[in-house]
This record gives sequence, structure tokens and C-alpha cells, in this order.
Amino acid sequence: MENTHLEKFYEELAELLGRDAVSNDPQLANSYAQDDSFTEPLSPGLVAWPKSTADVQKIIKVALKFSVPLVPVSSGPSSRQHGDTIPNKTESVVVDLSRMNKILRIDRINRVVMVEPGVTFSQLLTEMEKHDLRLLQPLCPRWNKSVLTSALEREPTLIPRYHWDTSDPLLCTEVVFGTGDVFRTGSAAGPGTVEEQLASGAAQKNPMGPTQFNLFQTIQGAQGSLGIVTWATVKCELKPTLQKIWYAQADSLGSLLDFAHELLKLRIGDEFFLMSKVAFASLAKERPEEVRRLMPAVKEWVFVVVLTGRGEFAAEKVGYLEADMADIATKCAVSLESAIEGVDNSQLIASFSSTCAKPWRYRYKGACQEIFFVTTLDRAPAFVDYAKAAISEKCGGKPEFGVYIQPLVQGCNCHLEFGLYYDPQSAEEVTAARRAFSLLSQELLDKGAFFSRPYGEWAVGMFDRVSPEGVQTLQKVKRIFDPNSILKPGVLCFREGSQ
Repeated sequence: MENTHLEKFYEELAELLGRDAVSNDPQLANSYAQDDSFTEPLSPGLVAWPKSTADVQKIIKVALKFSVPLVPVSSGPSSRQHGDTIPNKTESVVVDLSRMNKILRIDRINRVVMVEPGVTFSQLLTEMEKHDLRLLQPLCPRWNKSVLTSALEREPTLIPRYHWDTSDPLLCTEVVFGTGDVFRTGSAAGPGTVEEQLASGAAQKNPMGPTQFNLFQTIQGAQGSLGIVTWATVKCELKPTLQKIWYAQADSLGSLLDFAHELLKLRIGDEFFLMSKVAFASLAKERPEEVRRLMPAVKEWVFVVVLTGRGEFAAEKVGYLEADMADIATKCAVSLESAIEGVDNSQLIASFSSTCAKPWRYRYKGACQEIFFVTTLDRAPAFVDYAKAAISEKCGGKPEFGVYIQPLVQGCNCHLEFGLYYDPQSAEEVTAARRAFSLLSQELLDKGAFFSRPYGEWAVGMFDRVSPEGVQTLQKVKRIFDPNSILKPGVLCFREGSQ
């Protein structure tokens, strides 16, 4: 640590928070230098561990004093995937929020939980089980992924009928801006303190406000570049007592998408998604050889829907949903199956409300780069055709890729994801995947893909070209909430000299 500013930052922060709350160990810092993305690695200068909102404020104020950039990190190590926690300056300080790991409240009556940023999916799911609740979660998240970060980043959740807005399941937040000021969004902003609100029966469930100012939508998706969120409330639902999975398979997407549209209109089904066969095999099986054995047994596309019921009439509810779904399937010329040979239904259903040690996308070849964006279901086939043509004509057919389509906002749009599978031990496959990632990202953008979560190279150049007015607006927002640009400078369109 040769930087004078960093040395002064270290000494002052150690005095304020204690020596165990900040480290200048190069080996430790190096563990934050890279992830599983193609982002160039770079070690931070220091690592700090706050334990409270007050600690976060102190870190920000000392950073302002010495002009030290901060990079907030919430999820646990290993298998971070998007390059969004890698510093872009050697004098950066990683603010590791993993010690802020309290589940502050589980409110079964109002179906809401309040968590700090260090609370992981594994930790929260274990506690929610005791309250007969289920989380509105992404597909099989890794066990040490931050629940709060997932909600802030708008990761796609599995149940479109509970997805009322793009911001769901995020509700209220407490955030420390780049100025060091603390702000609470939604109903948590007042009147009264959070404690006073709880005493009166409030649950911090309305994300809108205060007044007409919906600030939670400003910080959501900002990748920590405007403020550090120190707690959030997240909506959840009662756990079903009966779940039954159904499949539909086809060699083309058309009929399955028509079927999906009809079910979404009537809100039939809870967990609800479509996959190409290689993606489905990677989800259903854990070992590479099992994935390869299952692939020939399924058609090119697999649609998955789970029907659920709760309480005394759970079976009756599932029964009438099955009858309605069968009628729609006949109308759409789709064949329904209650099982797929080689797939354990109970195990697959369990994965929808649990976690995995490593991303399920890695199971086929050991690594996977994801290209994902938001579009509408009717445009998905065209994007799939674009991707196939680009990989075939410009990348020599490599790497192999899978497709995951997750309807969102009750089917109004969808998360469309291409997973580029490769062996991380093969230099040839790594090179092919890296080239295909850049080329395919650009091709899809040119065809109208909306990258709502622009990480890495998606935010550099691509964002400027598509929306110069949006860039100018975001830079104005940055100047308001982080005028000294200490929070993740260089992320999104907040590059040096542009603010």
C-alpha cells in the first residue's frame, strides 16, 4: 500500500472502526480482484467491513476526506459473475457488507421480510421455512448470494403472476448516499421512525414515495454507484402445501409461446419458464455426464409450469387448474406431460425454492457466460434465430449455447438469456466464448435487445450509442447523490471526465 491517501484512509478508519474492520493485506485484497466474468482483474488497495449503517457513513465520510473510491460488495466469494464488484482503480477500497447479516424482521401477516445486505439466500430460506413462507427468488441462486443485492439488481424471479412491477420483490430501503446522508425510501421514510411505524402496525411494504418521489427506482439497478443500501424490505408469499409440475416439449418455440401467453393471461401457474434442451438438462442434472445423457431424451424446447394449492382445498384448486390448462393445451396444439424420463420431479421442484453451491449453468462444461436482456415473448424466437446465425456464421459454431426464457410482470415482458458454455481449462474454448460474448452482445443490441442490467462492456460504448440522452440524465443524477464520485467511479456511464 504505497498510496498516501490510502495510508491516511486506513489509519483514520482503523481508529474509527477498529483494526479488525479494515485490512491492507495484499493477499486478502487480491481475493476481490476477479470473478468469473471476462472483466480484467484488478486488486483493491484496502478492504473494509462495516457492521452498521453508522459504520457505512463513517467509511463514506473518510473516503470523501481522502478522495478514495469505494466498491460495495454484498455477496459471498466465489462464482461472482458480472464484473460489477471488480475495482477499476488500484486505490479503491472494497466495502464488504457481509458482516451486516441480520434478518431484521420476518412478518408473516404482511408477507414481508427485512434484511441487511449480508443476508444470503441460504440463510434467509432456512429462517423462512420456520414461518411457512417462501421467497420470490431467482432460479436456483448460489447459496451465498446476497438477497438484497439480487432484489436491487432486478434479477428475474420465477413466478410471473406475483410479479406486479419491474421492481418486485424490492419494497423499502435504507440507503447511504455518496454524500454520507442516510435516506429511507417508500413508507419507511415516515412519518415517524421505523420503530414507531412498527409499533403502530406498519410493515414498510409500500415502496412508493416519500410523496411523489420514488427514489427506490433510482437506486435499483445502479450497481452501488449512487449509494450503499444498508437494509431493505422484500415481499414474499405463503408457502404452498401442494405443488405439481407439468411439462410441454416442442421442436420450435412458436406453439409453446402461444400456450404460455394463454396461461399468463389467466395467471395459471406459479413457477413458469421455458428453456432450450441443454439449459434444461443443466438445471435438472448436476454432473456433466448426466447432463449429456439427458439432452437426447428431450426435445429442443421445454416449457415448465408448477401448479400449486394451499390449505384444505389445495387438491381441488390444482385439479381445476389442470383441467383449464388441458383445455388451453388442446387449443394451442400442445401436448402436456407430467414427467420426463430421467428427471426427478420432486428434486426439480425443490430446486425452485433452494440454492446451489455453484451456478447451475456451470454444470454442463464447468463455466458459462450469460448474455441477458429484457424483451417480449413474441420477439424471443427472432432473437434466438439471430443468436444461432451469429454463432454459426461468425464464430464457427462455437461455443454451444443454451436459452432460458423467464416471463416477467405477469407476462408483459420476459428475461431472455443466452448461456455460452465452455471449459474454463481449455484456452481454445475460453477464447471462443470471449469472442462470442462480445460479438453476440453487439449483434443483439443492434437488433433491439434492451440490456436493463448493463454490466461491463455492455455499459461502455454500447449504452452511450443507444441512449446519449439517457447517459446525460444519469450523469446529472450521479452529481446529485454522489457529487464527488467516490462510489464505483467508472461503472455504468459514470466514467472519469464525464461527470
